Amino acid sequence: MNNLLSSSQLWALAAGDILLNANGYVFANEYAPDKGSRNIDDIKDVLLGEGWSIVDEESAYDTLNSLSEIGHREDFNQTREIVRFMTTKQQDLYIASLKDEYKTINARIVQRYDKLLPESGILAWDLGRAASICHFCAEVGYFSREYAWSYLLNNANQIQQSYSNWIEYGLAYIIGRQFWQKELDDSSTSMHLQFIKRQLTDTNCPWSFLPWNTKLETNPLY
Repeated sequence: MNNLLSSSQLWALAAGDILLNANGYVFANEYAPDKGSRNIDDIKDVLLGEGWSIVDEESAYDTLNSLSEIGHREDFNQTREIVRFMTTKQQDLYIASLKDEYKTINARIVQRYDKLLPESGILAWDLGRAASICHFCAEVGYFSREYAWSYLLNNANQIQQSYSNWIEYGLAYIIGRQFWQKELDDSSTSMHLQFIKRQLTDTNCPWSFLPWNTKLETNPLY
């Protein structure tokens, strides 16, 4: 899905760099498959099919719509609205009253990171994954190249308008990942922070050099 991509298209894909890169789709190759990439059948059957229950055009659309409209940020924001105007003591009492272990952990995650996040919260986690999943779905033929670029550029514009730079975006992404994994122990937190630090400083990663305020198209030429 490449062929001399525009700066807007590259930016749109770079938003999903973590998952794309993990599967051998790299910025230097304009996120096109090459000999170092995960096999396309494996992408289709294992990553999309087993990992995301995406098996056809309908399930691909449903998944992207869910990430765009709901994602994990819905639960995060609900908890955020409950605790954000409480004192720390009130928050602790509320969290202690929760009976479910995972709800307790996620409430602690919200409590710890609320002040570090902009109003958009962990939207980065949902839309960053959406960018990579959209690209993979187009690669395996679940929908057209035209639809994929329309979705990706709209997705990119929303990301750019919701965060001020790659650092803020990356932090929101990794907090979202912690929220999804329901992990808040010190070793897990340290691992997540080191991961995003590498993402922001590695010269092979576009987050370390791609201008955040790149002017993004809305109607690219195909």
